[in-house]
Amino acid sequence: MLKSTFENYQSVYEMLGDEESRDIYLNRLNYLISGNGKYVRNMVAASIKTGVTYGIGKEVTLLRNTIPQDKRIVLYGAGSFAEYMLPYWEGDRRFLGFCCRTEKKQANGYLGYPAISPEELLTRRDLAVVISTTTFRDELLGILREGDYPENLIFEIPEFEVTDDPGQYFNPAFMKYEDSEVFIDAGCFNLSTSLELRNYCKHIGKIYAFEPDAQNYQNCVKRKAETNLVQADILPFGTWSKKTMLRFQAKGNGSSCIDMDGSIDIPVMPIDSAVDAAERVTMIKMDVEGAELESLKGARETILRNKPKLAICIYHEPKDLTEIPLYIKSLVPEYKLFVRHHSNYFGETVLYAII
Repeated sequence: MLKSTFENYQSVYEMLGDEESRDIYLNRLNYLISGNGKYVRNMVAASIKTGVTYGIGKEVTLLRNTIPQDKRIVLYGAGSFAEYMLPYWEGDRRFLGFCCRTEKKQANGYLGYPAISPEELLTRRDLAVVISTTTFRDELLGILREGDYPENLIFEIPEFEVTDDPGQYFNPAFMKYEDSEVFIDAGCFNLSTSLELRNYCKHIGKIYAFEPDAQNYQNCVKRKAETNLVQADILPFGTWSKKTMLRFQAKGNGSSCIDMDGSIDIPVMPIDSAVDAAERVTMIKMDVEGAELESLKGARETILRNKPKLAICIYHEPKDLTEIPLYIKSLVPEYKLFVRHHSNYFGETVLYAII
């Protein structure tokens, strides 16, 4: 009999190795279900020991105090950052709702609040507008200024940047390193993770670095030469459960991804096919924008043979919160599982598996 989704969540929760992991996991689930940004802040609070500077509550309070008391407030932008920001604003009697260009959100509202169109906002010209996106900040500011929206009614949250922990895959206290590490870097982007490994182990024996985005791949080749990372083999492939060609959205940044509506085809391959079976892999890291589960299936033999440390992102797809930990434990039951969150935002939640 197949387990229910609830039973799978419960099974994973019970597998986790410490209270911090369980707290982060529950908050990740609550955020998945509700979209409420307070659960992101709870994850951040649970992971405060990572050393990243977290939190924007003080900055938002200062900003709210600068907005005229007689002006209603809208958050311009209705995406994940707006979800994160909402709890800071919904207690303010001036808060009206959102502005966005998505017709469905305009018709149905967003997170329980009205959502007006940019066209309506530009005709009103009497609302205090707080930019509530990081990705499209310049675009939204351009729309407002081209529409001659009053500059004194446009506000931004000061000094907020999405901040990630550069050592996120390596620095939890439970991660231990051998004299020589053989490392799989699936989704190496700009090679920074492979380079970061130098700070945690005595010697790097070999790195298999996968990067299918052509622009990112060239940047990695260049950076390898500049940093003398001679141990790295940079492979222009995506990781997957079998050798094939898949549609891909190449963005030239860390969010390039396998996408059935993508604009190009890329070659993908199993990790098992890339590594030398005689070589003992000691660690696998995966940040492959939702392809983690299929990539783990393609590393099955390597994991069974070597039982390497695993650091796998589990925030890209909702199913990853159950399917990835359950799959890993089905391969190697003796793995201990931990979860840590490494950003002041909703991304960078990592599942670790160690012996």
